[in-house]
This record gives sequence, structure tokens and C-alpha cells, in this order.
Amino acid sequence: MPKIRSFRGIRYSPERVDLASAICPPYDVISSQQVEDFYTRSIYNAVRLVLGKQFPKDNKDNNRYTRARVLFRQWLKEEALIQDDKPSLYYHEHSYVLGDKTSTRKGFIASVRLDDDDKKNIRPHEQTVKSPKLDRLRLMSEVRTNFSSVFGLYSDTKKVMENQVRAKLGSPDIEFSTRDETHKLWVIDETALIDKIAKMMHNKKIIIADGQHRYETAKIYRDRMRAATGKNDGTQNFDYIQMYLINTEEGIKILPTHRIIIDSMGVGLVDLEYRLKEIFNMVPFDNRKAFIAALNKGGKGTLGLYVKGIPRFYLLQLSQDPEIDKYLPMGTHPLLRRNDVTILHECIIDPILGIGTNMENKRIMFMSRAEEALDMVAKEQADIAFLLNPPSMEDVMEIAEVGLRMPHNSTYFYPKVPTGLVFHSLE
Repeated sequence: MPKIRSFRGIRYSPERVDLASAICPPYDVISSQQVEDFYTRSIYNAVRLVLGKQFPKDNKDNNRYTRARVLFRQWLKEEALIQDDKPSLYYHEHSYVLGDKTSTRKGFIASVRLDDDDKKNIRPHEQTVKSPKLDRLRLMSEVRTNFSSVFGLYSDTKKVMENQVRAKLGSPDIEFSTRDETHKLWVIDETALIDKIAKMMHNKKIIIADGQHRYETAKIYRDRMRAATGKNDGTQNFDYIQMYLINTEEGIKILPTHRIIIDSMGVGLVDLEYRLKEIFNMVPFDNRKAFIAALNKGGKGTLGLYVKGIPRFYLLQLSQDPEIDKYLPMGTHPLLRRNDVTILHECIIDPILGIGTNMENKRIMFMSRAEEALDMVAKEQADIAFLLNPPSMEDVMEIAEVGLRMPHNSTYFYPKVPTGLVFHSLE
């Protein structure tokens, strides 16, 4: 069972810092242009900690990681950041706009003990790659703090957090709005409420929705700290990680993660077609809007294709008896055999384009907006766009429950958990 506990969170002082200007998304969805935007937004923006700028003269003693450490300590010294006096949990309501609908997601931030490998109480659902873990380990080793929450999912049909705890919280301790979002944060330091939440989580499993690289990095850091300190009792701050926990019974938004092939190495539609027709029915569309609508309506088993230089779009519909067995690795689990991202990578992207399923490769990028993906190809900034529908929450849960992992970047849980609400010390 996952063990959660309260912690003395480090938070921005609302008297010193404008919270709306200080938060940012998780580091792995921030583009280089967004880094610049967040830097100009506030001298206290959290991007300066999680994804600081790099410079040509950086060296082992002066780099984005060491600068994050110095800046973090400076903000603490000048009390732009203040550590709470009492160990607490942090309840958060996040109102946001998606399309023409406004929704509110409810979750809480807790300190969660890192799983031992044999327990599997906290389960991933995607593969990871090496370089983000090395990057995050360098940052964690310098700052000894979790700046961003790992996004975790649990199921509670009784909705204890939403129906019982929420009613006792009163007015939020912090409330602020950005352009199209509103955030409310409550600090829960009452022992009775903390115990109720901990008890509610007692027999739950947690699925990592976002932050798998950070979670795996935290386990490496924990093991190093255990070896360095000799403290192996499982109660140290480095045995825990900051998590933002959401009840799946409240509803979870998952957006698609489309694949954009920046450089196809000369592979065009003719090269793709012979393989695609063994697996999919290819339906041509001349109208982009109709194409996207058909893709969205098609759901699972329906993909989209747009190739540079071809004046039409193709809807790819998984055929009734697709010949995928000869392309999928031997022993591929049935749940992955019918997973769109797995089929696309193992049958098309890897063998035809030479881009490995879970290898880092600058020839491929990922984005959640179909229009942007198509625009990149139309403007000849990319060669091919493969569009997907998002997996269902049920698919994600099933895959995680049996210990499987989908390809890297298979899901895009929305909205992302903001960085800057609370920081979690590992010391």
C-alpha cells in the first residue's frame, strides 16, 4: 500500500511574490521560447529553478543546476519562499478551459514514500528514456528538493477527499488566476484530517500519470543517499517524493500525443503505403476540418496521416484482420497488441522510419494539438505527421495494473500540474 504523510511545504510568500506570475508547467513540456517568456514574467518564476537557461561558458561549477541551488537558497534567505511551520497536506482546485467548457480538477499534494521494486504499489504506464533522468538527477543532487509534483492517480469510489474533507476546509489559503485558469490552495495541518486522508489511501494503488522520469530519478537519488548516510529505515525525507494525487472517479482528461517526423530520411507516402495497407484501410480526405472531425469520431483504432508534398490527408482505420503479428515483437501482450501507439511505433515508425520505440531521437517530436502538427508539415517544417486519438483512462489503468508500459509519450494528461504551488525538501 502507498504510504503518504504530511510535510513542511516550502511556498511562495503571497506578500512578496505574485503567484500567477511565479508558476510554470512541468519542465518537460516547456519549449525554449516559453522559457524566455517565463523568465520575463517574474524574477521569481519557478522555471528559473526547474529549467534554467544554459550558456556557452557553463562548466561543472557554474551551470543551470548550480545556479538553481544558489537561487533557491537566495529566495529562502530573502523570504520570497517560506517553509510552513507545521507538516501539512495541500488540497488544490484547478479550474481551466478546454474548448468551450470550463472544468475544475481537484487533487491534493502529499509526501509519498517511494516504492520498493518488489511492491509495485506505485505503477508507471509509459516507458522512460535515459537523458531526462540524468538531467533531473543533476538538479536533484544540487537542490535536494522536489520542485515539481509527480502526478499520481488513485481510485476512491467513496470520494472521501471530495465529499468529506473538502466540506471542512473553509476558504482557501491562496487563490489566484492566470489568463484562463484559476487556482485555489488549502493548507491542511489538522491531524484528524491528515489521518483521514492517509487512511483513505491505505489500500490504494497509485498510477503515475505524469512524472515517471522524476519518480525513477528520485529512487536513484534515494539509493545514493542511503549509501552515503547509512540511513535505511525508510523514514527519511529522501525516501519520499512530492505527489499531486487525483481521484480517477472525478474524471480525468487525456489529450492525444501526435507524432511529428521532422526528418523522414527520404521516406515518403509510397514507402509507407505498402505497410500501411497491410494493417489499415486508408481513406483520403481533401478537407482538413473534415479529416480531423473523422479522426476524432473514429476513436480507438483510427489514426491520421499527413505527408509533406501530398495534397490530401489520410484517415487510417485498423482493418478487421490486420496483419500486425509479423511486425510486433514476439510475446507482445494482448493489451499492447490493440494499443494504437504501440502499433504505430512497432509496425511503422520503427521499421520503416528507423526511429526506435523508446529511443531518444531528434528526428521525432510530440505535440497534443492536431492543427499545430498539420501546420508543421504544411509549412515544410516537418516531413510527416501521424495523428492519434488519446487512450482511454480504462486502457491506461489496465496496462499499468498488469505491469506493462506503453511507448514513451503515449499520453498527455491535461491540464499539467503547475510547478510552484509547493516545494518538498529532501533534507
